[in-house]
Amino acid sequence: MIKFPPPDPALAGLADRNLVFKVGSDQAGERLDKFTAAATGLSRGLVRSLIDFGSVWVRGKVCRQQSRELQPGDWVTAQVPAYGPVRFYEADPDRILYEDDQLLAYDKEAGIPCQQTPYDGYNHLYGALQRRRGGYLALHHRLDRLTSGVMVFALSRRANGPLSRQFREGLVGKVYLAVVQGSPALDRWTEDRPVAKRAGRYCCPEDRQGKSARSEFQVLERDPNRCLVQARPLTGRTHQLRLHLAAAGHPIVGDQTYGGPPAGRLMLHARSLAFEHPRTGEPMEVQSPIPPGFSTEGLADY
Repeated sequence: MIKFPPPDPALAGLADRNLVFKVGSDQAGERLDKFTAAATGLSRGLVRSLIDFGSVWVRGKVCRQQSRELQPGDWVTAQVPAYGPVRFYEADPDRILYEDDQLLAYDKEAGIPCQQTPYDGYNHLYGALQRRRGGYLALHHRLDRLTSGVMVFALSRRANGPLSRQFREGLVGKVYLAVVQGSPALDRWTEDRPVAKRAGRYCCPEDRQGKSARSEFQVLERDPNRCLVQARPLTGRTHQLRLHLAAAGHPIVGDQTYGGPPAGRLMLHARSLAFEHPRTGEPMEVQSPIPPGFSTEGLADY
């Protein structure tokens, strides 16, 4: 488990909010750091650190230029993490599952974003891997911040195209493990409810209007109160497995967004990816270890 820094008292009231400030005509030419400090009430030194950290955006794009001159009509967005501009995450070599000159597979930790977020341009897996190895690195699929498990990256332009095609055409076999609430009536079942985004939230709408989605589930362990389920998403919609399990009446433990009971983490883990090696064409499967607690009796670990 990743240990996050404690909240910064200096950011109380501002942290984890989407703060948007419009530049007025009387503020033309004002520096980004000076404007943001005045708008947020934070010290200019802290604001400069946040700009460098990737937490300040201008016109919807991250801006790390402290002295950028703002113009009337510009909008500045500050999205500040509670822990402030603290650089705490680096890739762990022991979590590398596979590496050659074309591919790298990594066992992502729960709680770490796979790429830059609007509030943090440093503490994410893609950035950490770039810092570790340098050179070309391409991201082809994503895991939710709260989900752990295997991710695969291309390390060359030669590998990029073939790997991208396999993900795009649904040729990559994906297997997840989830601990869910309750006990499903069937040992195996398929969910095909469409996924949509409404009022800013993802859902499986009752009117079944949305993007097609299909997932296969198999119960591996049973308990009266929870079960360990293997999940295979056959499409790649955002939050697909979380939504399909919740819609089936068995939300994932720790997934309070979709009705799951509380836990120390979201009990969803990307167990394996199966695909053809982009250079040799040979079939390969990369597995990540099962985290502690992924059983019907193991939640005490969290």
